[in-house]
Amino acid sequence: MSPAPRFVSWSVALASAAVIAFQLVVMQLLAVSQWHHFAYMVISTALLGFGAAGTTLVLLREPLKRHYATALPLLYVATAVTMAATVWLSGVFGDFDTFLLFFEPGQVGLLVFLYLVYALPFFFAGLAITLVFYREVERIGWLYFANMAGSGAGAVLVLGLLWALPPERLSAVLALAPLLAAWITRPRSVPKAAAVAVASAALLVPLIGLVNPAGPQPSEYKPIHAALLLPGAEVIHSASSPYGLLQVVRADAQRFAPSLSLQYRDEPPVRDVMFNNGEYYGTLLGRAGTGGVYLLDHTTRGLSYAVRDPESVLVLEAGAGEDVAHALGHGAATITAVEPHRQANRLLRDRYPEWIDSIYRDPAVTLQGTTVRSYLARRVAQDYDLIVLPTLGAFGGTSGVYALREQYGLTLEAFLAMWDALGERGMIAVTVWQDEPPRKPLRLLATWRTLLEREGIGHAPAHVAAVRSWGTTTYLLSRTAFSATERGHIREFAQNLAFDLLLLEDVQSGERDRFNRLPDRSFLEHVDILLHGDPAALFDNYLFDIGPATDDRPFFGQFIRLSGILELQAIYGTRELPYMELGLVLAAVTLLQIVLAAVILIVLPLFRVGWQGTRRRWTLLYFSATGIGFMFFEIVLIQKLVLYLGQPVYATAAVLGTLLVCSGVGSLLSSRIAATRRNLVVTGVAIAGLILVYAHGLMPVLELSMSAPMTARAVVVFLLLAPPAVLMGMMFPFGLRRLAGSDETHIPWACGIDSCLSVSATALATLIALGTGLAFVMQGAAVAYLVVALASLRLGRAL
Repeated sequence: MSPAPRFVSWSVALASAAVIAFQLVVMQLLAVSQWHHFAYMVISTALLGFGAAGTTLVLLREPLKRHYATALPLLYVATAVTMAATVWLSGVFGDFDTFLLFFEPGQVGLLVFLYLVYALPFFFAGLAITLVFYREVERIGWLYFANMAGSGAGAVLVLGLLWALPPERLSAVLALAPLLAAWITRPRSVPKAAAVAVASAALLVPLIGLVNPAGPQPSEYKPIHAALLLPGAEVIHSASSPYGLLQVVRADAQRFAPSLSLQYRDEPPVRDVMFNNGEYYGTLLGRAGTGGVYLLDHTTRGLSYAVRDPESVLVLEAGAGEDVAHALGHGAATITAVEPHRQANRLLRDRYPEWIDSIYRDPAVTLQGTTVRSYLARRVAQDYDLIVLPTLGAFGGTSGVYALREQYGLTLEAFLAMWDALGERGMIAVTVWQDEPPRKPLRLLATWRTLLEREGIGHAPAHVAAVRSWGTTTYLLSRTAFSATERGHIREFAQNLAFDLLLLEDVQSGERDRFNRLPDRSFLEHVDILLHGDPAALFDNYLFDIGPATDDRPFFGQFIRLSGILELQAIYGTRELPYMELGLVLAAVTLLQIVLAAVILIVLPLFRVGWQGTRRRWTLLYFSATGIGFMFFEIVLIQKLVLYLGQPVYATAAVLGTLLVCSGVGSLLSSRIAATRRNLVVTGVAIAGLILVYAHGLMPVLELSMSAPMTARAVVVFLLLAPPAVLMGMMFPFGLRRLAGSDETHIPWACGIDSCLSVSATALATLIALGTGLAFVMQGAAVAYLVVALASLRLGRAL
């Protein structure tokens, strides 16, 4: 006897909520153990599991259909058990590490194993949900609504759960939802004692996960790993939130010496260090100084205060407040610190202010818990004398792990907004760790040159100054030209601390490479071209892409260009090349593995049962295009909303929640609309038109409310994304209903094709965005839905 329809609908909603929430939890786990760029891999892994489930249903549809009443709850139980056991299973054969992927062949196997482990809960949940769709296709509108609405609810719910529990425990908590789904759909013919016994056994796994969770281990190449190797090192604070895992490490040998001048004679201070997801967040320096001389004055970061005496200072992404304390030490009257990590803000301002000598409570300091762009958009009328950005890069380089990170605070549009916030004699200060070959400083200068040209300033060298030490270079961009007196101050600062002048209007050749010899003086030539010559020529001929990052291509850390790969390979070798741009290379490798896995697990098994019926090419076109179009749109929205909402987890949750809930509403509405060719064509064309409008008009509309509170921005996101999402939600059930009216053997094929292309599109969209921009990917989504409209003309018969 089959379970009651209402229980089936509720079970679909519960399972859908659990797996979407689990998807976001896995993203957090991988951000801790690896890096943020695994987000799209998790999305594609989820789709891979669902796609493989559709294929399995094709192969086993008859026995599963016969034993539907028993199979459904058992599949929910399998979902719960694999979900709760994922963290433990992922480490059975050792920990995967991104940095070892191209040196240890076994890491490739670990990566594949990781795919499969994380795909298992999605596979079992997908098989259960797809079985329900197949068994009760006449109720597809309601069931698809339950699927989408549950998914959207899960995306929103997990944000609250991430504040309450660490992600390694959340896997076990979320497993309770599919267990509940199994209980409400259990066959009533099974004795209650037997059902209780199975449920109790299944419940044991989540309980173990709650009591004794297996926490994610950070890569040995993450900064926190090195910190914990220091003698006596200990984690004195650890807390999790949607912003990540925040940890504070204390060690007697942990000293703060950020590229200090070799003229510094005192002992660097011992200080605690804060890490977020294992990455350096800031040193708890407070007002530390030696003999009344502030420590940072002995680094290139002291350049700003050697040139002028700023009264009003804006510190962007203030972190643990190092630059805030620096400004206080120099007597700034007003200091605005902008830091989006609200968990860290509360920790340092409210809970443990003594860790940083209460600088965030100083009357001169105003702490803003928002993003850089949100603050600049809502800034009250105030002209700053100095705007300080966070230090770029890291000692020893970052190997390109940030290539896929959206850095909207470093785009040309961001610097234009900062320029507008400067007073008449205001400056922007950026400190950059030296990288080899040079990339970050060249992109920064290219951005500033473009900015000055847009502002009608023809002589860029008069507005730019830079001083270089053995490890870092600090660059200044001034709204007014540096005077002769100020240039003298810069020279005196460099001379006293044994720094080299890199940029100054009247810099002499002997001043640029005196104390800290460059391994390759061509860097000086490139710098001069960017400020004095024709930057376009350098952009065309340089091995790396060093053109300004923009809001359409906000990947400041992505430099690899296809035309330079062969030359780079000849210089550095095949094994070293990936570490020029590890994030990008890993994205390409991931795409290849995902496509291969999708073909093996989704498409190839379908050939075993054949593909009967007519008009197969139109089924292929229709469901391929729906998968590509939906995922292209989704991935671009997530990347764009990182700018609007300020946090990748918030952006992902907002996009998934809105698209899935509203797609579910569209599915529900589609059940009341005839699946005629005309309706399909009109809907497909309408979606394509809306996507094109959003491609060019979404961000200008969002910028109008950039300064609004988070709740208001979430409402804006929902209202803007709802119309296309509702229409997109109609296309999949429309297509299935037409296939059901002609040849139902196409239905599992259609699900498999849609899943396969969706899986591939997640990584593909990211790679396309890196090369051509987000707008181009959005246009690709519009073209995909035009293909859907075209295929609708020959797809099946209406049901």
